[in-house]
Amino acid sequence: MMTKAFFSHTSRFYLICILSLFFCKPQGTVSDFYSEPLPNLTGGKEILEDFKGKVVVLDFWATWCEPCAKAVPTINQWKASVSEKDFVFRGINTDTTEPMEKIKKDMERLKMNYPTLLDKDWKMTDFYQVEGIPCLLVFDRSGKIVYRQYGLSEAELSGLIIRSHVWAASDLP
Repeated sequence: MMTKAFFSHTSRFYLICILSLFFCKPQGTVSDFYSEPLPNLTGGKEILEDFKGKVVVLDFWATWCEPCAKAVPTINQWKASVSEKDFVFRGINTDTTEPMEKIKKDMERLKMNYPTLLDKDWKMTDFYQVEGIPCLLVFDRSGKIVYRQYGLSEAELSGLIIRSHVWAASDLP
């Protein structure tokens, strides 16, 4: 048998829940961006937070990785199909011992038309729990991860382009 105290306690609980919906403000979106700067190939450093407001595509790759080499033309085509106003593409090189000159030569050989950041210590790679390469991570305009994919073929390009329109239209600043 339910008592009067139960109903008044339950009613109070529901009233608090309903009021919290109206008066509690959401804390906003928490970014998934790795917070440390990574070196680029020109001697500078870049931090992902600087790209907030754009869709960010990260391509984790290494010079020895044949599937990574096969993914680059598709990423180049994808990059060419979207606006630089809305998108930023960065390679994340995961080679631990290769000299910078070797990485630059491989980028030229692969005709990689997007800049690369160096993650020799795998700090960003571990932060995002990248379990294999090539790995694509896509972040929406607020910095939240919205897509992860291992490997990439040209057959998947049309799907990425279609998704790109959705990512570019969502979370407009």
